[in-house]
Amino acid sequence: MSTLKEINGRLAAQPYVSGFSPSQEDAKIFAEMFGDNKKVIQWVARMASYYQAEREALLHEKKHATPAHKPAPAAAAAADDDDDMDLFGETTEEEKAALEAKKAKDATAKKAKKDVIAKSSILFDVKAWDDTIDLEAFSKKLKAVEINGLIWGESKLVPVAFGVNKLQMLIVIEDDKVSGDDLEDLIMGYEDEVQSMDIVAWNKI
Repeated sequence: MSTLKEINGRLAAQPYVSGFSPSQEDAKIFAEMFGDNKKVIQWVARMASYYQAEREALLHEKKHATPAHKPAPAAAAAADDDDDMDLFGETTEEEKAALEAKKAKDATAKKAKKDVIAKSSILFDVKAWDDTIDLEAFSKKLKAVEINGLIWGESKLVPVAFGVNKLQMLIVIEDDKVSGDDLEDLIMGYEDEVQSMDIVAWNKI
């Protein structure tokens, strides 16, 4: 079984060990930790309903403080009879509040996952009509163009043949805002300078 530290690290980024919904791995680890000790599970659920600060306050509470009322033996026996009916026993207001808070947190996590913006990195080449075109100046001209959803990256000159270079550029786009056609229209719009444009690599990020 994974150590508590390892499990805690995985739960820092998601509500369950394997992701955003309970899985076989969650059930396996839970069983290894608690087995059929239903009373221990009830105790963990009740202690988890308190804030960390409240539990720390209990740690420093004086020993002569008034002890909690102990249930009568008959009541305890009745609770044992109810174990098969309700794993967590009677739900307290604190437990209800903790469950509602957990549901809200799970819903927020799912929404955040859905709201992730799809992006792509595109590497493309630009070839000029001839070697009289200043491709470095052309690169600066392109980067001065502001387009919502497009971020200009690095650019460089790449030798082709006979002293002729091509311009290679890297950009990042938001898929919902900028398309490949938009990019081609932009580059090829400089028809006095650009002979052709070719996409070298297109990767989702």
